[in-house]
Amino acid sequence: MLNFLIAMLAGLLVGTINGMAGGASLISYPIMLALGLHPVNAAVTNALGISSANFFAIRSSPHSFRKLFKTYKALILLSTGFAIAGALVLLSMPAKTFEKVVPFLLLGATLTMFLPKKPKHAHRNKRAEQIGIAASGFYCGYFGPGQGVMVVATLARNRHEPAPTLNAAKNMIVGVTSLASNFIYVFSGRVDWPLAIALFIGSSLGGTLGGKWATRMSPIFYKTLVAVVGFSASIWLFIRYFA
Repeated sequence: MLNFLIAMLAGLLVGTINGMAGGASLISYPIMLALGLHPVNAAVTNALGISSANFFAIRSSPHSFRKLFKTYKALILLSTGFAIAGALVLLSMPAKTFEKVVPFLLLGATLTMFLPKKPKHAHRNKRAEQIGIAASGFYCGYFGPGQGVMVVATLARNRHEPAPTLNAAKNMIVGVTSLASNFIYVFSGRVDWPLAIALFIGSSLGGTLGGKWATRMSPIFYKTLVAVVGFSASIWLFIRYFA
């Protein structure tokens, strides 16, 4: 029961931050590990549990779901295809290999928090945008935490849209992409369902709040929070699997 409550509170925090910005799954993944899950099980449980946040954030934001999908349809399909590939690679590779790779993935995802935005006067690089979204899609299927930050960074460097619009687009891309990889995870036999359900409940409420508060959260606050957790968890995993 205690683990269920911890996971639900983690989902609430992650859902709220993901609805407003992104990257907070870097917080819930280490919590799943701390609750005793194997790294692969933690990755798929975390992905399923927090998947609702993005859709609830869109629902509570002023942006049209249909319009967002139409505008970003090509990128959504691209990301989804690579996410399926990433999920299949994750579930087919030896668990020991994933244990060695995951500290680097978590560290890399945390470092994306500090990617600079492209100057507003710069031209859009469509190919670079496609490569970035495809890479984030594969990453979503293979690991997941931090994908939202990657998507926002890619869009911000190639589209001159207001921050709330880019955030809504991120929620759309990540939300639909996650559906594809999560469908595969459901049949993997690696999901801890009680913890996934707890995360789902918390992230659904958090996503609703985050969508409403998207313009109110200090970027410095959420970046600091996610960075501290991400770096701390990375160090812990390096010590755990390489010491």
